[in-house]
Amino acid sequence: MQKSPVFFLFSLILAAPAQAEIYKYIDESGHVTFTDVYKKGAKRIDLPGAPTSLPSRGQSSGKRASANPSPADFPRIDAGTQKRRDDIRRQVLQDEIDGERKNAAEARRQLALGERLAPGERKSDASYLNRVKSLRNSVQQHEQNVVSIQRELANLK
Repeated sequence: MQKSPVFFLFSLILAAPAQAEIYKYIDESGHVTFTDVYKKGAKRIDLPGAPTSLPSRGQSSGKRASANPSPADFPRIDAGTQKRRDDIRRQVLQDEIDGERKNAAEARRQLALGERLAPGERKSDASYLNRVKSLRNSVQQHEQNVVSIQRELANLK
């Protein structure tokens, strides 16, 4: 019987919040053992980046942590510096979008030229179809780039 991938994913989701405390135990002969079961003389290990104990279900801490909390000693910058950085980013994006618009216009021009039939060529010829397809893909790519850069500009504060 084949096990369902959905069952496997479901079991991973259920196991995700599980955590255990880790202990380091050194026996009489000097062998180091790491375990999740406390033994007399064992020391609890705090792993950097590991979550601290989770609140039990139904409890709420009242505070909501930010999505990306910064450490307390993380360097801060003043509003003026951030504004200058944002202005530089905005100018870089504006330069990029201007260039992409020019590239898109040139790609459309090349497409118009490429759609013309050469002497003795038919619209059903493979070389014609491949050329036009490539030119259309180029136009589409430049137009997508313009849209993406516009989205980035809209996301700036």
